Amino acid sequence: MKKILTLVMALVLAMALSLTALADGEIVNVMYGGGTPESMDPALNSASTGSNLIRLAFAGLMGNRVVDGVATKEPELAESYTISEDGLVYTFTLREGLKWSDGSDFYASDVVKSWNRAADVNLGAAYGFLFDVIDGYGTESLNVVADDAARTLTVTLKAPCAYFLELCGFTTFCPVKVDVADAEGAWATNPETFIGTGPFKMVSYKVDDVIEYVKNENYWNADEVKLGGVNAYLSEDSVAILAAYEAGAVSFIQTMDPAEFERLNATYPGELQIKEQIGTYYVLFNVHKDLSPEGKAFSQAEQSKARYALGLMVNRQDLVDYVTMGGQVAATGFYPVALGDGANGVVRGEGNLYTEWYANTAVYSEEYPAYTMDQVEGAKILMDLGYSYTGALESGDLQFTDVPVFEFAFNQNATNSAIVQYVQECWNIFGIQATINTEAWATLQTKLGNGDAEASRMGWVADFNDCVNFLEIFISASGNNYPRLGQDLGDYTRNTENTANAGMGANWGVNNDQTWAECYDALVTAIKNETDAAKRAEMCAEAENILMATGAVAPLYYYTNPVMVKPNVQNLAVLPTGDIVWNYASLQ
Repeated sequence: MKKILTLVMALVLAMALSLTALADGEIVNVMYGGGTPESMDPALNSASTGSNLIRLAFAGLMGNRVVDGVATKEPELAESYTISEDGLVYTFTLREGLKWSDGSDFYASDVVKSWNRAADVNLGAAYGFLFDVIDGYGTESLNVVADDAARTLTVTLKAPCAYFLELCGFTTFCPVKVDVADAEGAWATNPETFIGTGPFKMVSYKVDDVIEYVKNENYWNADEVKLGGVNAYLSEDSVAILAAYEAGAVSFIQTMDPAEFERLNATYPGELQIKEQIGTYYVLFNVHKDLSPEGKAFSQAEQSKARYALGLMVNRQDLVDYVTMGGQVAATGFYPVALGDGANGVVRGEGNLYTEWYANTAVYSEEYPAYTMDQVEGAKILMDLGYSYTGALESGDLQFTDVPVFEFAFNQNATNSAIVQYVQECWNIFGIQATINTEAWATLQTKLGNGDAEASRMGWVADFNDCVNFLEIFISASGNNYPRLGQDLGDYTRNTENTANAGMGANWGVNNDQTWAECYDALVTAIKNETDAAKRAEMCAEAENILMATGAVAPLYYYTNPVMVKPNVQNLAVLPTGDIVWNYASLQ
């Protein structure tokens, strides 16, 4: 508590100083949660918190205009664009007089250099594969041609891409000044080299403390930026974050303990806002973890069934009703409810193509009333696989005795802690043990990226509203493919000989005889190239089924985004993609 009070007092003092720091606008103090980001490099970042910190200082060809808190997609660095009749060629005309935040001129050719850097496999960007929609991806240069004199950028795609304009507003596509950018991202923590084209510019970066931004006078739309700056305080401590908000030290937070919602609604009417969000919270399992009971060697198909069974044992409805309590929806598959596929505006609903993988998460079994029907299904899968157990479903005391213990890692905050504890309790009902490890978010991302984790909580919020964005997470080349589907062991050393080649082998698909590249990567590529909307939707449903059948992901719920906003914050937009737009906000 002493540490929390110290932080709150420091923030109050900082706020008092910052409010008078600039004559042309007040500085707003915010706490996104998530702590110090793993990377502030637009190309290397893969976390939503990092993305919002980056967006303060960087802009893309496309962006958002906000009026009365409502955001609409509009050209940003681009002034206008045209699309060829065949949907393959996009020609952007940039705004006249664009400048970097250091005052130097910004050219169309800067976009070419930046995109080629981000797409280069040698950089190792987790989102580098997003550029594969552009012709030339995988070669020395993308088919993107700049005419600096005409201020135009001509982009040729491999195939029509319905979401390409949304990509042009995503942080990975935000141009960086390549001449100052190193391959490790160290440049992005130095205010002198963190040079962007966004509404603000970084003036101070302090690890586990604060990133300070001031208004960028060279921003193309600087006249409409009302704030003098933004101080983004870095913390993963939900208690400290909420204490800072209640003390008046910060004006915006989005990390808080769900147990506080009732009190917060009563104490601060209208300030707790549940925002729409297109995202899925899930548990992931490393496919190289051997779940075979002692004395047996499961095939990879059997390993998949065991993982899926573990997912079935979580009562998702109780989770959202009594643990998260923020209006979330119990997950029935990986795609969230509000996601579109190009043919359907919402993929989950009656009469659609998509399988309900957890159809009975809240329906208690008439035959075995101690358990939900999903839990019974999961238990029967484990019994059929040959795990040993005591007790019985009939008597409600079933306990498996030889399911291997596995490590379950998560990044600390009140919501994650409550969820992980609940999931662990669901497994404990059946005698299944997980060793809980708490990690800093940046540390956990690194650990997952290196393959050195067995199970973890994870979330994905849409970068753009299309099924492809949720499928691409798990293609073989994706840096976000933490279950290691289609990938080698990485740094993981606790595998057995039986699972050493689990990710790379021909273990997947309907008959468990295809590599991940053959059954999944190829299908995702086909989806991206398919122009028939109905056929594309069928392929999107097939791809989700292939993913879910691996058991490597166990979706728990579909996100909402609870935030707290002080009443004097005006014209702030919180988007369903998790993006928070401060460009047009003000303090009154």
